[in-house]
Amino acid sequence: MTNTQSRAVSVYTALARINRMLRNGVGPGALTLGATSALWVLVNSSPMRLSDLAAKENVSAPTMSRLVAALERDGMVERTADPLDGRASLIAPTPAAVELIRGATSRRAQLMESALNRLAPEDRAAAERSIELLAEVLAEQVCASGDPPL
Repeated sequence: MTNTQSRAVSVYTALARINRMLRNGVGPGALTLGATSALWVLVNSSPMRLSDLAAKENVSAPTMSRLVAALERDGMVERTADPLDGRASLIAPTPAAVELIRGATSRRAQLMESALNRLAPEDRAAAERSIELLAEVLAEQVCASGDPPL
């Protein structure tokens, strides 16, 4: 294993640990990370068709359909008729979802904020930018690979 591969494994492991800690740091009934991610997309670019949301999140349409159904049941999204195609619907966040995402009121967001606040300002800025950049590059890479969505 090369040093570059070793560092990539270390980063992957660290991200897996962060994911596990955020997942375990909230009580029952909290939104899943997938639901939170989908809501973030909707809040920042809604409304959209389910198929478009699935593509943005790189998941299959059936997976997104189940996720949206749960969000709809929980009052986080609502469906409206697509004015361009009466057979389709548009998914939009409810005011509660917008408040959750923009207000950073979720327990996971609070845990992340608390951890970031413990970093020196320059380390926090570097961590924030690096993680955002990594997410963007990975999304581009996965979409360009042509592999089927999860």
